Amino acid sequence: MLKSLTNLQIPSNANIQILISANDNQNYSEIYKLFKHKLKIRIVRERKKGISYARNKYLNETKYKNYDYFAFFDDDVQVDKKWLVEMLKFIKKNNVDIIGGPQLTRSSSLFSRLLIREEKHGSRIRWASTNNCFLKKTVLKNNLNFSNKLNLIGGEDQLFFLLQKQKGFQISWNQKAKVFEEKKTYRDNLSWFIKRNFRYGASSYIIYKNAYGNIIGIFYLFVKLMLDLIRSIFYLIFSIGLSKKTFYKFLMYLSRFTGSIFGLLGFQYKEYA
Repeated sequence: MLKSLTNLQIPSNANIQILISANDNQNYSEIYKLFKHKLKIRIVRERKKGISYARNKYLNETKYKNYDYFAFFDDDVQVDKKWLVEMLKFIKKNNVDIIGGPQLTRSSSLFSRLLIREEKHGSRIRWASTNNCFLKKTVLKNNLNFSNKLNLIGGEDQLFFLLQKQKGFQISWNQKAKVFEEKKTYRDNLSWFIKRNFRYGASSYIIYKNAYGNIIGIFYLFVKLMLDLIRSIFYLIFSIGLSKKTFYKFLMYLSRFTGSIFGLLGFQYKEYA
């Protein structure tokens, strides 16, 4: 990820700093030495294990700094060189507070490609992902954090941004600001694909309950269950004699449906344990 940031096009009036929230036992001194002359880097450590803890550490470290915008990236992405230019152009043209963008893949695997989020450029969305998002600093004024209830499960970014939207912040999609997920061979198989989609479903109950309350949250979960079931039946019917892609879409929505049922019953697949 850092290597791709060295190629980032930076406007002459912009000054950026890279903050790494380290949540492992890796020695980052060599990484710092390698990139310190190319990037302005600061490394902070979060000893408590879990993605929510790491992201909250980042929020706390940035809260009192003097800047206009901040961003999130996952550590396994490569950032397009025009990313910052496209984000600044978009946020100045549109009345939004938070921008989400696509995470594409370098992998030729159908499993990875089916999980790419697709939204219309410029459309308003309900939530963004921390794999690629750009925010105004004013978003931090409400003191929201990433939920520790999703610390080992995932989906904490979806809940975080759903709550931000409820606070009145506008979120839009910028298709032109791209990042690319690095190729990972362990994801090029059916088992990982089913587990990932099961986890998406299983985390839904916690997300909806904490975003909308018990009654409305269960209603949204029920709607999601029905949509995933209808989609799985649709793709099952059309997968007969057709492509693998159609069949894998059937498995994708069936896994999400099943995961949602298990999540409602209190079972969670801990992907980050």
